[in-house]
Amino acid sequence: MRLLLCLLLCGAAAADEKPGLKAPAGWGGETIPLPTGFAPKMSLKGVEHIRFAPGMMKAESNSFFCYAFAFEFQQDLNLTEKALKEELLKYYRGLSKAVLRDKTPELAFDKFTIELKKVEPKQKLKNMPRQWTAKLKWVEPFATQKTQTLNMEIRTWTGDEKQFLFACVSPQAKKAEIWKQLRKIRTDYMKSKGATPE
Repeated sequence: MRLLLCLLLCGAAAADEKPGLKAPAGWGGETIPLPTGFAPKMSLKGVEHIRFAPGMMKAESNSFFCYAFAFEFQQDLNLTEKALKEELLKYYRGLSKAVLRDKTPELAFDKFTIELKKVEPKQKLKNMPRQWTAKLKWVEPFATQKTQTLNMEIRTWTGDEKQFLFACVSPQAKKAEIWKQLRKIRTDYMKSKGATPE
């Protein structure tokens, strides 16, 4: 938790030695255990790989709060759509609360919401992951401490020994340039983990 919060609060751009995800030059990154220190009630057990855009902590940047993450977790967990929603809410509520609870103790973290929409692939291929789009409404805790809507593209699939969840995250509209970079990170990761990119 300290590493993640330090990275985000400081806006560090340099990647860890082994961030776990390939990303463009200048993107920050790290790997932390699941469940995270700020969301200990998550059911996922494994690791999270994260890559942050250079403007992640700069509210004026067109890559503000744009990042990609991959969860690698136990194979025997039944990740239904309901469970997916619950795990993401635990994650984002915990993250915001870890930063803001002493600054804004009146904030109702349980009011954060996420809307998931299942996406049917245009063609069904071998090892094709499940796909969702999502909208998360929360309070961004680092740069603005204001209400924010994050757009997400989520993929989940099962490998030989573990399950995977990959998310592209940005407050920008889907046509924004940053999404090309996020999707490239996703494609490279999925290929490396035996999944078929769409």
